[in-house]
Amino acid sequence: MFEDLIEWPVVSERLRWEGKQVLRDVAGEPFLLFRLKVAGTFFPQRAAEAFIRIGRLRSRFVRIAEDGQSANGYFDEPPPEEGLVEFGYGQRVYLRCRRPFEVGSTGRLKRALLPANARNVERFGRVLEEPEPIR
Repeated sequence: MFEDLIEWPVVSERLRWEGKQVLRDVAGEPFLLFRLKVAGTFFPQRAAEAFIRIGRLRSRFVRIAEDGQSANGYFDEPPPEEGLVEFGYGQRVYLRCRRPFEVGSTGRLKRALLPANARNVERFGRVLEEPEPIR
């Protein structure tokens, strides 16, 4: 409805993102992923697959919160240093966060605290937080 009057993607200050490394259970084993949460509007469930993009890097999958108030995009490789944060369905981008992505604003896991059987660690090896040296 009114598709011809709306300029896609919608860019808004209300859209905000939060990123961090997380462990998720994949096939019964801990798997290291980067999660980017986007909030600030209602995210409907649709038949077309939802995605989140950071620059050119597209999420492997997205989970929309049950209340539709946020969407979590999961990436199986480290995000770029910076880029635009976008949300869409299928191949179409519908939303863009005005605040660009900066990897320095994201949370990192400590390598020493990861379980020994964690998968995908090698892809994130250079961006895992190293423990503080003992002084």
